[in-house]
Amino acid sequence: MLLLILLCNDVAENPGPYENEISIFHLNARSVRTKLEYIETLALGSSIVCITESHLDETIFSQDIHIDGYHQELYRNDRNCFDGGVLVYVSEILKTKRRLDLEFENGELIWLEIDFPQHKILLCAVYRSPGSSHPFWQNFKHSIEQAYNYTTKIVITGDLNVDLFTEHNHVLNDLMNIFCLQNVVKEATRFDHRSGRATLLDPI
Repeated sequence: MLLLILLCNDVAENPGPYENEISIFHLNARSVRTKLEYIETLALGSSIVCITESHLDETIFSQDIHIDGYHQELYRNDRNCFDGGVLVYVSEILKTKRRLDLEFENGELIWLEIDFPQHKILLCAVYRSPGSSHPFWQNFKHSIEQAYNYTTKIVITGDLNVDLFTEHNHVLNDLMNIFCLQNVVKEATRFDHRSGRATLLDPI
């Protein structure tokens, strides 16, 4: 349920105690409104909190789901109150901006540029529902390619609904190879108690 991070090139999996170090947290929430206190507890101390399946629409105001310690302005890509959506909280001490030029129509993703004194990092929080059509992967590849042309320091986190334990020939693996991305989550992120099957659906 937690975290999928794809790291590109010299973005460290376990960075040292430098002043430009950040921690990124991802959760597939299946509704932020009903789990806000739970999210706040889990994400305590995280620099950036990425939520997939936020289940929000224009009737839900950002101030109603604000978490102390994070910017008042939330980054949102809403679908509706019952399905999908992506939401990102950013610590008050970080300087970021949204990169709408890297996003694509009908894609549930948010690209952010994180500004450090010596360099910039691009972060993508993304959700792909199980029934998404083939064009998603074409568009996502183009999106990553544009980001890669800007900087090789890229982090991708979210829920792509691809089981990396079993779907070895999936297009996601091709994208990881093309752009030198590696999944740092090695253990199962979900477990079905009925079938006894473990899956890795939420990589980083």
